[in-house]
Amino acid sequence: MPHPSLPRLSRLAPVLLALLAATSCTKKEKEPDNAWPSRSAMPGTSTSANLIEGKPPVPTTDNKSDVPTTKDKPLPSESAKQGGAGPKQATGAEIPPEERQKIAGKIGFISERDGNREIYVIGADGKGEERLTKSPHADYNGPASPDGRALLVIRVEGEEGPQQLLLQPLDGSPPKPLGPLAGRVRFPTFSPDGRFVVYESNGGKVDPAHFSDLYRVGSDGSGFKRITKNDEGNFEPAFSPKGDAIVFLSSRDRVAELYRMRPDGSEPVRLTNTDRDEWGARYSPDGKVLVFVSDREGADRVWLMPSSGGEARRLTQMRPAPRIVEDKPTWSPTGKQIAYVLSAPEEPSRVGLVAMEDGKETFVRGPGGAGQVGEPAWSPDGRYLAVTVTRGSEQQIWIVRADGTGMTRLTSSSGGNWNPIWIPPSKGKGGK
Repeated sequence: MPHPSLPRLSRLAPVLLALLAATSCTKKEKEPDNAWPSRSAMPGTSTSANLIEGKPPVPTTDNKSDVPTTKDKPLPSESAKQGGAGPKQATGAEIPPEERQKIAGKIGFISERDGNREIYVIGADGKGEERLTKSPHADYNGPASPDGRALLVIRVEGEEGPQQLLLQPLDGSPPKPLGPLAGRVRFPTFSPDGRFVVYESNGGKVDPAHFSDLYRVGSDGSGFKRITKNDEGNFEPAFSPKGDAIVFLSSRDRVAELYRMRPDGSEPVRLTNTDRDEWGARYSPDGKVLVFVSDREGADRVWLMPSSGGEARRLTQMRPAPRIVEDKPTWSPTGKQIAYVLSAPEEPSRVGLVAMEDGKETFVRGPGGAGQVGEPAWSPDGRYLAVTVTRGSEQQIWIVRADGTGMTRLTSSSGGNWNPIWIPPSKGKGGK
């Protein structure tokens, strides 16, 4: 986000800003960030709320000696086996075909196999892979509709051309434009009932923003409306499970903080108040807790906070070393786990799985310990995840069980396959 007033520009819109940079996501083992919110949270347990209430944040220190050295690795080494001290490593053979056939839903992802970024879908059993979008422009997949019958898609015309939000039916019928053409379209998300979409944009020529604001439009394309108005910018909307509130990021007070408002934009309330930045907030499935990322301690770490505001605490015990990064936290649909991406210099990135009941953590590494693992997306039942694994110039979609076992490759085509989004079983015709 090239805007001088924002203190943390690169984090406000994760790497899908690369859709303007036109650099291939298959270069240099670089893991493209998933800039889309996870699908709307499903009703779940209150475990997460019980865990956070009444507990203080993890103690931290500004002592420089806390920065890891080569003798104090921040990430578990190959020798860190299950049952040993610290987080567990994912182990086990591939998920057998008979188990994969029972996994509900499909996975949408971006593929560059045809020389252009298009949206494909595939079953968890590796069958039924098909191209969903067919456009000369680049397409980027957003979340699935709650009924499992459509995907949100951002279509970008050329390297710096206009961008259009689309509702793409999964039956392959023509997409429907949502809102006007605009210079920027980011972070679209459905309301839990699927009736409308909220997203980040500059509004195009219809209702232009100074930089970036939040807009609302009906899933049928009607009722386009701007719901925030601040020159400094508003970003990254995410709905509460009941659909009665939206948490979002705003720089209206000259620092990127979390706010909450009604779905129509009324009653904005500031939730965080630090001199550093917060971003990437998501509601827990029961709506009582927010997970988000903050650099309030000088390093990017995942935090938890009551959704009404209040004291926050760290999700993990990772020391505050700036070059070690926690990012992309996402709740399991049951609320029993949080997945996030952990990266550090000279270490392959991996996905951490944290159990909310006891804080135990498992790391999902690339096959054979090699490759960058990122972009975790939960299955509708919370029993599996889809991830992107990047090894050299190869980038593929894999699935893994929620306990970290059974790492299984789904795609194999060249050109890069990334940004998995799990699609729930369709409630209409043709669903699995």
